Amino acid sequence: MPGDRFECLKEDSGSWMVWDHKGGAPAKLGGVELRGQDRHRAEIARDILRRIFRTSPDTTRSDPSDA
Repeated sequence: MPGDRFECLKEDSGSWMVWDHKGGAPAKLGGVELRGQDRHRAEIARDILRRIFRTSPDTTRSDPSDA
């Protein structure tokens, strides 16, 4: 979707990553960079991050790795 913070991108190696447009870097979940994933896992992680940041009014979070 246009304007979404998180997006799945295919890496040169053929694996997938979740990109954080706000952070300008690979997204993190539980402190782990979301790189080197198969497409299905990347999409699931992206959807989880979208739900977390869409529904969480907690402004104390500064980094998606806190999720």
